[in-house]
Amino acid sequence: MPDVTRVLLVGVGARGKIWSRLLHDEPLVEVVGYVDLLSENLAWAQERYDVSADMCYQDLTQALRERQPEFVLLATPPMDRYREVVTVFEHGAHLLSEKPLTLDFDEGVRIVQTAEDAKLGFAVGLNFRYQHCVTTARAILESGEIGNPSFSRFVYWINRDGRRPGLNRFPITMHEPMLYEQTIHHIDEIRYVYNAEIERLWCRCHNPPWSMYRSNATVAAVLEMTGDLLVDYFGTWSGQTKVNEFLWRTDCSNGALFQHEMFSDLRIARGTDTTMVEPLNLPEQERLVDDARLMLPHVIEQIRAGNLRPHPSGLEHLKTFGAIAACEVSSRTGQPIVMREFFEEHNVPAAWLNVE
Repeated sequence: MPDVTRVLLVGVGARGKIWSRLLHDEPLVEVVGYVDLLSENLAWAQERYDVSADMCYQDLTQALRERQPEFVLLATPPMDRYREVVTVFEHGAHLLSEKPLTLDFDEGVRIVQTAEDAKLGFAVGLNFRYQHCVTTARAILESGEIGNPSFSRFVYWINRDGRRPGLNRFPITMHEPMLYEQTIHHIDEIRYVYNAEIERLWCRCHNPPWSMYRSNATVAAVLEMTGDLLVDYFGTWSGQTKVNEFLWRTDCSNGALFQHEMFSDLRIARGTDTTMVEPLNLPEQERLVDDARLMLPHVIEQIRAGNLRPHPSGLEHLKTFGAIAACEVSSRTGQPIVMREFFEEHNVPAAWLNVE
């Protein structure tokens, strides 16, 4: 039997309950404790997994001191995450944190610097990178089968009921919920699939009068990327009806890719003079579960092998997080943002921007 990694789960809300399931299913893991501010969430863990009361805590520092985990999985809301992450690193544990790192980019830079200084493994929960449709699209573009991407349109148009059971409630009142909770995944997918970086962007965040969200639930952006790639992005949680729409289309020099569902339905058109669009046969995945199921052991195995910047690393994530923060600035000022200048203004070391 392989050695197991002692893991502390911090946050047992809607997302944390999914992580608890994955942790208990993972043979590389021994769950040594749970942390949550709400006693009912800790009671759920005790009942669901026959966990003893002395493994459950409402204080993170006490849990870290008494349970001494090697690895922490942080699934709390982002509003207090800076303090929580620094506390984890101060106690010498490796970390997989949900995104965003915080709601403040400068705090995110300091978090990464803390991990680098402490020489601890640090990954961010960008589980969308582990969807089969995403990894397949990336592989097709890397192969050159349909040439290089030139322009793209990404449309995510849904009516999201933030009060629906099984969803986290904090986005209803958080700052820029669409941008920091959802668009951050989409921008990361775009960067990852195209293996390209954003050079300049323009963004407008918006909230319709019927929105249940206190802050902006709609994001429109134009991304100018390396390789002369142009991306038109629109995402909203506040579509007026239940008629939802998803489309990610990428036109390349010798064909095109089409994705018609958020987590599936990837299609390809080969050649420039064709009307034939072929569905790609991909294994099914449980939404928002099986991608994380693939990510978790991959991160742990990388750290156990000595890679303290496991994919998807906190350091590499700064390029996605920076783009999201720059979108907020662009929306507020009405001006386009040059990413090189944005990173310089926020004291991101140039060497970090070359990390893949």
